[in-house]
Amino acid sequence: MNVLEVNKTDYESCNADHPLKNWTRGAGRDVVPLNVTRHYYFISGKGFCYGGMKLAVRVENPPPPPKASPVKSDAPSSILNRPYVLPAVFAIGAMWDAFVHLW
Repeated sequence: MNVLEVNKTDYESCNADHPLKNWTRGAGRDVVPLNVTRHYYFISGKGFCYGGMKLAVRVENPPPPPKASPVKSDAPSSILNRPYVLPAVFAIGAMWDAFVHLW
């Protein structure tokens, strides 16, 4: 099979006589960069297009990123965010481990 880039008219009629570009590399290694904002039309030659092997792609510019609004939280800070809590948890765990090994 082959991957042919064609214009819209040739896409609609499955005409592979005058492709804009033949992207066929063989063994499934066909790679088409879609990095320009426009319509792309691809068909498979050798009659496969008539069986439905064709693809139309519309590449658009990405939408602008949403504007971030400042978020103010009125929730109290978590106890785990305090600097002495995690060391204390590890110290208690270490003491428990030492205690269990003594028995």
